[in-house]
Amino acid sequence: MRRNVRLNYAVVTLALFSAAMALTVIGCSGQQDVPEPVVMDEAEHESWEIALVEHRIEKNEAFQDSSASPLPRSELPGFVGLNYYYPQRDLRFQVPLEAVAGSDTIHLAKPSGKQVAFLHRGDVTVGHAGKAYTLAVFGPVDPTEDEYLWLPFYDATNEDETYPGGRYLDLALAPDGSVEVDFNFAYNPLCAYDTERYNCALPPATSRLPFAVPAGELRWRVDHRD
Repeated sequence: MRRNVRLNYAVVTLALFSAAMALTVIGCSGQQDVPEPVVMDEAEHESWEIALVEHRIEKNEAFQDSSASPLPRSELPGFVGLNYYYPQRDLRFQVPLEAVAGSDTIHLAKPSGKQVAFLHRGDVTVGHAGKAYTLAVFGPVDPTEDEYLWLPFYDATNEDETYPGGRYLDLALAPDGSVEVDFNFAYNPLCAYDTERYNCALPPATSRLPFAVPAGELRWRVDHRD
């Protein structure tokens, strides 16, 4: 009888040890779960690049329209187009919009010192060099406004290559609850073109990526420094 007890004890101990090891492996795997860029075959990549180029052409045409352009009128005669990085396929992600408790109202600062209220709609996480980085996504507080998802962010290009006040991304919620975070569509706020006419909300300090995001819109004039 004593031998059987010892044998059963050994079996139980081994089972518990195995379960603990399995949980450890699962925990480690979760820690390493970093979002990967969208995988595209050749046809999908070509279609994506065409859509990106068409978007940029349409924006240039809108900026050339003197009745609606955000550029100062003095800049319109010499305007030939905005400056962009080359397309970067590894900076396009399809990730879940992670809900946040309470959907708090956040007040973001403007360069003038004023603040504007936004609703914190959730967070998205993107990957870079094997690490995960989370950014806040906002929407309108006023229920009478058109619904939108908006992601403002800073990155390491803001000092020299892109607007110092950060850049924006517009997002669309997919039926499965995910959003496409494609930094190739990152654009400058309107105050990057005319600080006298526009006073734009700045990204929160927590939405600062500690690496360069060489995608999307550059400074609108190479020789322009804000």
